[in-house]
Amino acid sequence: MPHIALLALLALLGTLLIAALVVLGMRLRRLRVMQAEAVRQAAAEAREQFGRDVHDLVSSRLWLATLRSELAYRLADDDSPLRPALADVVQSIRQASADIRNVTRSFRDVSLASELANARAVLRAYGTDCKVEATEAELGDEVSAVLAIMVREAVTNVLRHSRATLCAIEIVVRGGVATLTVANDGVDPSTPPGDGTGLDNLRNRAAALDGVVGTVLDPDGWFRLIAEIPRRGGDRR
Repeated sequence: MPHIALLALLALLGTLLIAALVVLGMRLRRLRVMQAEAVRQAAAEAREQFGRDVHDLVSSRLWLATLRSELAYRLADDDSPLRPALADVVQSIRQASADIRNVTRSFRDVSLASELANARAVLRAYGTDCKVEATEAELGDEVSAVLAIMVREAVTNVLRHSRATLCAIEIVVRGGVATLTVANDGVDPSTPPGDGTGLDNLRNRAAALDGVVGTVLDPDGWFRLIAEIPRRGGDRR
């Protein structure tokens, strides 16, 4: 009988040892999964930080360089030997900007706050006073990104197509709708109503979120781009 009890005890100990090894193996696998997830998360955060750094430190400067080189090209005489060189500079900067956008597109979302800050800085560097008023309201990610793109496009048009001394950017949220208004005082009242690929693209972006985009040219030369988009994108509640 004693040897039977001993065998039973050994069997029990063996079973417990196997169970302990199984539990240990499961915990080790979970630990490896957690470590792998932590590595992936750290890598994702590093990529996002890289994208933010590239955008904040480089993109706005390239944007300003593009606008200034375009101005220099337009001011150069038609027969000036500088025009071909300036045209090459403009094209090179545009390509560099496009390359950076392609590199950082997968790393980060467009930041509305960053675009508003860049707009103010670029306009003032170009000699145009800029006033920004933005309601602190929670917006959907898509809505925020589209508004950021609209701010960038509108400010680019202000610098390219007007002689504005003042540009006012306003974002308000009322009744579940976010309204962006970009106004400037530098458009000739006799200018035909604005249209074209850029405005069509903005209208298409807004329409994808059940929004609308329109323009108004006042007799005193104030031009306004107005966009209305449900704050949650497709939801006007």
